[in-house]
Amino acid sequence: MRHKFWPLLIGMLFGLFHLAPAQRVITLTWSDVVGLTRTQNLDLQIGYQDYRYQKMNHWKSYAEFLPTVNYQFQRTHNIELPEFVFMGQHIKVGTNYNYTHAFQLQYPLFLGGARFANLRIQSSLRKSLKAQLENKEQNVVFQALDAYFRIMLSDELIAVNRRAYQAAQANLEQVQKFYDAGTASQLELLQARTRLSSTLAPLTSAINNKKLAVENLKFILNIDPADSLVILDTLKQENYIRNFISMDLAELQQTALEHRPEIRMMAEQKNVAGGQKLLAASHFLPSVVASASVQHQAQLEQAGVHWEDYTRVKNAVVAVQFPLFQGGKRALEFQQARIQEKKATLQMEQVKRSILLEVETAYRKFKEAEANLKSLRIARQEAREALRLANLNYQEGLATQVDVLTAQLAYSNNDAKFQQGVYEYNLAQLRLIKSVGLLPLIWNQEN
Repeated sequence: MRHKFWPLLIGMLFGLFHLAPAQRVITLTWSDVVGLTRTQNLDLQIGYQDYRYQKMNHWKSYAEFLPTVNYQFQRTHNIELPEFVFMGQHIKVGTNYNYTHAFQLQYPLFLGGARFANLRIQSSLRKSLKAQLENKEQNVVFQALDAYFRIMLSDELIAVNRRAYQAAQANLEQVQKFYDAGTASQLELLQARTRLSSTLAPLTSAINNKKLAVENLKFILNIDPADSLVILDTLKQENYIRNFISMDLAELQQTALEHRPEIRMMAEQKNVAGGQKLLAASHFLPSVVASASVQHQAQLEQAGVHWEDYTRVKNAVVAVQFPLFQGGKRALEFQQARIQEKKATLQMEQVKRSILLEVETAYRKFKEAEANLKSLRIARQEAREALRLANLNYQEGLATQVDVLTAQLAYSNNDAKFQQGVYEYNLAQLRLIKSVGLLPLIWNQEN
């Protein structure tokens, strides 16, 4: 029994490993992130399906202008015929079997404008969903690029903090040797240990932030969590704003009012409200419906039927229906539609003011990030020079190892702040362009 167990266990383990999906290694560049976001993001795919569904509703609204044609076949077995009493005599009416073939055509000649109102509503809803989808695409791509830049920032911060940790560790080892030899005090040893401990937390934070950014990017790109990502780009200062650098705030705000998808979306929503008001008004008007039918009927006492047993019946009807009173329902529905139209007008104004504020906020954040990056670059250069001088003085015996370590830590801190500033500068550019509604120009230029 023992001899049979091990081959069976090995076979089961081999089968599990063989059936397990292979882990993919996916390399990504800036353009890959944009392309995968636009094609694979689940939120966008759901939006695409909503848009396709509304396109079908738009086409359905045209169907109301076409006639409807129906065919109907009916076989009736009258198990018990109706019976009338006339002058003391019982008379049965009808036959045991009835067969009917009927073609029916119906066409609404006039519905008070309801069909045109519905066509306007469905068309505006389709355009509104298209603008909403464009806005969602820009937001999702921005989120993906944010996660992508965060990964690159984390890589830079990991490298910076690892160098700081290694320098602090080397200093501790050196001070420990001096302390063992009696040339360093216990205070110096404690200071070296404190510096080493202080460098560990930023390194751990950078590693964790990278893991979170990677998982966030996988979620946005709809990539299997088991797959590995390899980022081919490195964090550097980008110049996405080059086509907008000559614009002042007023020009950027005017551009936003012309290109933001939310403006088009709200304009179509206002058209929807107007269409709903027309639809409510159509209920006050009469409806005229024309119909015609051709029927072949056979009334028999026996179940068997032949073509010559049928008789043909034709009719044409024009029906006019005018709703005189429905308890005030139509008037209330019309007033509700007017309220919705007024609400859409107010929402349109609110969206415009919100966009103007968003552009101003993004513009000022960009200016702040631009100025901050300049100062951080200068601070890093000065820290690098201070580190160079500390190394020279140490070689000449004019500075201690502690002085060198202090300069190294100061340079590492300034380098980390500079990398953070590059990240914030790049994101501030993209945020400003997105606030104007022209983020697609960025990836179109790259392609």
